[in-house]
Amino acid sequence: MMQATQVDKLAGQLTQIVLARLDEGRLVVPSPPTVVAKCLQILKSPDFAAKKLVAALEIDPVLVAMILREASSATHGNAVKAIEPAIARIGSDSLKSLVVAYAAHELFESFDGKIKAANKKIWEHSVACALLARDLAAFSGAEGDTCYLAGLLHDVGKPVLAGMMLEAERKFGTVKSGWMDHTLWTKAIAGIHRKIGVAVATQWNLAPEVTAAIRDCSDYDSNDRGGAANVVRLANALAKREGFATEAIAMEDIDAMVMVGRSMLGVDAEVIARLASGLKARVAQVVE
Repeated sequence: MMQATQVDKLAGQLTQIVLARLDEGRLVVPSPPTVVAKCLQILKSPDFAAKKLVAALEIDPVLVAMILREASSATHGNAVKAIEPAIARIGSDSLKSLVVAYAAHELFESFDGKIKAANKKIWEHSVACALLARDLAAFSGAEGDTCYLAGLLHDVGKPVLAGMMLEAERKFGTVKSGWMDHTLWTKAIAGIHRKIGVAVATQWNLAPEVTAAIRDCSDYDSNDRGGAANVVRLANALAKREGFATEAIAMEDIDAMVMVGRSMLGVDAEVIARLASGLKARVAQVVE
């Protein structure tokens, strides 16, 4: 296995290459799968034809299963067994969120065992953030499905960059399989994953609010106190406080982020505690 200094050097070089390509508009970022792209195109129309959407969806059994499960959940456990009534039950906005979530999950998969494990933690954190963001939206006045997508995708640049680095490994054969342990992987992506996440959101034509939330999860925007980006920043801190952190955290800093976020959104401590209750079970239901 390469020495750590060599790995750091390679990670630094890859980071420079990716940043340069981003700045020059030459970086090719993942597109949503064909089925997802077709569904999103249909859903752009406010009066889309349900049968056309059904025809696009039904060739992907996993996505269909997710939609039926979501529709059954919306009917309090009463099973919905056909796609068209499931679409009507869920509604177009929630359906769009579900379809994008399905596409996003594919980006977190990796053939490398260590990176796959690290991506799984990021996916669980992202789902926790998305669920909390949708809940918090009800108190801030922001649009719930937009907040869900923004929370789900706020760290999407991490697995995308990991995939790029693994592709470089396969192409150039300069390192052995498994060279990217979690510590080095985290270090390599820390300074760049936001830009890549924004590039993904832009290529997928997601809402500007989603892109803004991806761009920066660290500082609240006092000019848009109840906006989706602030909702995601608070949700991000809460997810970490509830155990969905992907790296070492300073709890006092997280508590401070929660306190400022509560003030920004006007949410009291009792509401925060209620939203956090049962979060682990809710996340498990989504990721399993």
